[in-house]
Amino acid sequence: MDRILTLHFIDGSKLSFEIPEQAPSAAARKLKLEDLLTSKHLVIEAEGSVMLFPVANIKYIALSLPTLGTKGAAAGLPRHAITGARIRT
Repeated sequence: MDRILTLHFIDGSKLSFEIPEQAPSAAARKLKLEDLLTSKHLVIEAEGSVMLFPVANIKYIALSLPTLGTKGAAAGLPRHAITGARIRT
C-alpha cells in the first residue's frame, strides 16, 4: 500500500495510516470526500479496531496518493480545490 493518511492533531501530535484504495472510481471518491467534509468524526478501521477522531481535534489531514501527480487525478476533488501547488519551507 502506498497511500498514506496522516492526521495532524491540534496538540501537535500526529498519527499515520497506510490505506488501501477506498473507492473504485473518481465519482465514488468524490462522494466519499464530500461525506468526510461534512462529518463531525473521521472513522478509521485498522487492525481489528474502529477509531473515531473528532474533526474538531484535527488540525489538518495529509493524504499521499500515488495518482495525485497524474493528469485528471484532481477530478475527484471539490471544485474549489487548489491543485498543482508545492510546499515551500
